Amino acid sequence: MKINNITGINMASASSNTRYGKRDDSLLVSIEKGSTISGKFTNNSFKSAPVITAKDHLEKCSGKEIVLMINAGNANAGTGKKGAKDVLSCCKSVGKEMGINPESVLPFSTGVIGEYLKTDEYIGAFIKASKRLKSNNWKQAARSILTTDTKPKLLSRMIKNGSEGIAVTGFAKGSGMIRPDFATLLSFVFIDAKINRSLLDNIHSEALSESFNRITVDGDTSPNDSSVLVASGRTKSPVKRGTAIERKIRSAVIEIYKELADALIKDAEGATKKITIKVVQAKTEKQAESVAFTVAESPLVKTAMFGNDANWGRILSAIGRSPEVNDVSKTSIHLNGVPLAKNGNLHPQHSESKASKAITKKNLEVTIKLGLGKSTFSVITSDFSEDYLLINSDYRS
Repeated sequence: MKINNITGINMASASSNTRYGKRDDSLLVSIEKGSTISGKFTNNSFKSAPVITAKDHLEKCSGKEIVLMINAGNANAGTGKKGAKDVLSCCKSVGKEMGINPESVLPFSTGVIGEYLKTDEYIGAFIKASKRLKSNNWKQAARSILTTDTKPKLLSRMIKNGSEGIAVTGFAKGSGMIRPDFATLLSFVFIDAKINRSLLDNIHSEALSESFNRITVDGDTSPNDSSVLVASGRTKSPVKRGTAIERKIRSAVIEIYKELADALIKDAEGATKKITIKVVQAKTEKQAESVAFTVAESPLVKTAMFGNDANWGRILSAIGRSPEVNDVSKTSIHLNGVPLAKNGNLHPQHSESKASKAITKKNLEVTIKLGLGKSTFSVITSDFSEDYLLINSDYRS
């Protein structure tokens, strides 16, 4: 895949030589003056020092040169006043090195919770990175922010606007502690266009609602969740809401986010299968969403999927404990089109051999018909394997 550069965006990474040894784990992204930035952060009441600082700085740096400062390996969460002091120290050091106000540095962290940041080591890495900034360091950048991920997630699109090309390029990380509100997820997407903050926020919110807010690995939400959408300000004229080019940009951004979300699930911790939970015929979207996530986050359902056990009773039980459901008498369940249950009971056309064959696929779709209305909602998740347990039982080791 060709990765399109974004005018005015430069980046570089370096190693702090801490948790990951010599592997790059410290990234700077320089954004030239005139850009617009939309930031969305975790709704977890337990917020990391970088999230608190980034939210504060975001409201003070509009129109200025901005630097995204990202470290992997240490979340700097649950670290109290020292954690807040450490993140500001990093911002000041990077700001001084880059010749910008510290409030124009937006910090992001991912990694172990409850450990103090090795400030000197990370600052040293950021200073090294500041001397290597280039416009084409996308692959290096995407790799540097990984924690338990096994591969980088990097995507790019080019939109035609007459004779002008508008690039959309982005990368993300996240494998576990994944649930809406972005999870242990960092996402950075860039548009080569001039878009005002209000419109950019609107596009960002829609993209998240169609992507990261429809995935779950384990139902846990991190204190570090952050998603950033940047418009470089480099098109000839501003993009206006409702125009053909705005619709093209919106569509491309949503597709990038959806594909990044899909890539996160495929690389989920210990995952062997991608599972789509599709709920239809619900009374309301709220009901459909509740059922989809209740099923998607059921450990019993997820372990059965891993073990190739088409145990529809576990699925129906999860549906029944959704707080939005009080009647399963009209509920039907299919797995990749194979009937499992009808009207809350064994489907009269159920075939154990067909169901057992269907569940061995790497891509599964569980379709749940509630028979109560016309609303729908889909969630993408993964199975639970022994590897998920091993990864998370010794994460700090």
